[in-house]
Amino acid sequence: MTAAGFNFIADTARVVALYPQGMPNGWSQNSWNNGTLLASTANDLGFFHALIDEAITEYNVNPARVYITGFSMGSIMSYHMACEMNNRVAAIGCMAGTMPTSDISNCNPDYATPVIHLHGTADGTVPYNGSALPSLSLVPETMNFWKNVHSCDATADSLRLPDTANDNITVDRFRYDNCDPNGSVELWRFNGADHIYLYQPVNDITEMIEVWLFLRRWEHSDPMTLGVASNKENDLVISPNPSKGLFELELPASSDFTVHTLDGTQVLSGTFEAGKQQIDLNKQPEGMYLLTIGAKAYKLIKQ
Repeated sequence: MTAAGFNFIADTARVVALYPQGMPNGWSQNSWNNGTLLASTANDLGFFHALIDEAITEYNVNPARVYITGFSMGSIMSYHMACEMNNRVAAIGCMAGTMPTSDISNCNPDYATPVIHLHGTADGTVPYNGSALPSLSLVPETMNFWKNVHSCDATADSLRLPDTANDNITVDRFRYDNCDPNGSVELWRFNGADHIYLYQPVNDITEMIEVWLFLRRWEHSDPMTLGVASNKENDLVISPNPSKGLFELELPASSDFTVHTLDGTQVLSGTFEAGKQQIDLNKQPEGMYLLTIGAKAYKLIKQ
């Protein structure tokens, strides 16, 4: 992905480009914990919250302009984040990966996330149409979901792009009519393309350029500024934090917990009883860790 063209965009468009990598799943494939049968078990949502927090606090990133894009498994994760981190993601660009069926069934976004989807009709890895993979939708189902979110018409403004490359692929762009807001749902259909990333001059377009031209138009209307809890909530006290390795907690109720590094590696897990508890990270290296208790993630900083 670092070679896919976004670095050049970042150098000229004042973009901070981050390239996270998923952890191995049960088949030793790099994956994301995105609600599919090939998902990993890493605490990826906590990781992405921490990653966005750091970009905001360390690099002055605008929290209303956080965009997610990816190819294949990364595209599937982009859809998952548009659902599970809906108050953080301004728009998504999805290449060759459709929406998990679990998200189609359960996603009810408060913020209507603008979506651009790019996909080959001959994709043999993530099918465009026909027989869907278990736990994944097809492209029409994915687009219908977001058309409904944005109250788009069934019709679209279609455009066949100039066929300048000798690649046996043609590109059709569909911009759906009367969406709210206008232009917020696009499908780019690559006729005859397999599970590939298109780039010039080999192909008619460079996908990253088209994705960025779409993403840059959108700004989240009500973004969460910081996502990982700062340990100041009334329901949990952690001290000291930062710590040399031993963290004291006071919990109002019993709960399961895990502690992960920012790359998703689990270092501790168990069950806390209500009252005072300890987390011992003395044997772990210095850095930031994510403590997950119930549905919340908290920063632990070891110095």
